[in-house]
Amino acid sequence: MGTGRAPDRASPEVSFIGADEEPFDPSTEDEGVARTQTYAAIIIVVLVVATVAVALTIERPETEVKRSDWAYDMTQLESAWEAGMRGQGVRVGIVDTGIDADHPVLKDASVVAWLDLVNDRQEPYDDVGHGTAMASIIAGHSPLRGGAVDVELIIVKVLDHAQGFSDTIVADGIDFCMDPDGDGDYSDGADIISLSLGGEYDNIDILLGTKTEAAIAQAISHGIVCVAAAGNDGSADDVSMPSRIPEVISVGALDRWGQMAPFSSPGNTSEPRLDPDKKLEVVAPGVDIVTAYNDGLHAKGSGTSHATAFTTAVLAVALAAAPDLKHDGAEGGNVTSVKRVKTALMETAKPLEGQISPHDPKSGYGLIQAVDLIVALKA
Repeated sequence: MGTGRAPDRASPEVSFIGADEEPFDPSTEDEGVARTQTYAAIIIVVLVVATVAVALTIERPETEVKRSDWAYDMTQLESAWEAGMRGQGVRVGIVDTGIDADHPVLKDASVVAWLDLVNDRQEPYDDVGHGTAMASIIAGHSPLRGGAVDVELIIVKVLDHAQGFSDTIVADGIDFCMDPDGDGDYSDGADIISLSLGGEYDNIDILLGTKTEAAIAQAISHGIVCVAAAGNDGSADDVSMPSRIPEVISVGALDRWGQMAPFSSPGNTSEPRLDPDKKLEVVAPGVDIVTAYNDGLHAKGSGTSHATAFTTAVLAVALAAAPDLKHDGAEGGNVTSVKRVKTALMETAKPLEGQISPHDPKSGYGLIQAVDLIVALKA
């Protein structure tokens, strides 16, 4: 698959520190041995980890893979699957580290457009593993079936182990998701853009701000729903960029027991934000999630990145059931349609036990619910 158009872009301006250990080769490991791959704290992190490390347990590819069924159950994605709601006809843009399209879990996923803004390679790949993990939550197949397996994917690689990304590169990635062939016709673009990345808006060393914000504003003006990770710094005074942008859906993480993950960044209540744009907006599973990983491996990881992918899947199955609200639908293509989808997502979210109602800066409006959202959008 070719790269399509290649937007003008600056060299990466932010560094990325890769893993401390490489994934193990199962042919050289003793039976039952698993390795842990730890990502160090970095200036700006595709895993959305500002000050903490994340461990991914890389398991042997031939071992039995245990899907995180609880996560799909608690978000009603499993119920949506059983009802035949699987994201048909919806396009999802993933701006991340790429995708291992040959992975057994993803080889049957539909990748309709690809752009490498790091190394200009023509075919999809992922030398980090994070984008592959996110794609598997959204569109993976057996044994790690995702929440919206029938979506079409637009994949943009904006980061690798050696280089970080800049405001320009992320903005260019969003632009590509809107118009993959660059012909000015957005009908072949994404209905949803998933951004499991982030950084500080006002830090001069982290240039993820005005260009990204402008690109997202343009996407939303064309009816494209944008979802971004809240961040993995539980002591932060606000969610990270780009989830800080009002119309973007900012997603926090919880565990299988419905408890907020301590690393999940909260919103800032002192900001003059109104419903449905108070931060963060919703929460989704993001602790000990089993995903695909590079080279046929699978991993267990935690983060608001994972929660963002689950929310993307929920939105995809909902838009498939209510196609008039897609960016090229009869009622879509504008800010109003995005706000309608976002408001319905907030109103159908399930409040967590003990949360401040109707909005809590830690858990937002509550846990995403796929079937309830579908019902609301079709009403």
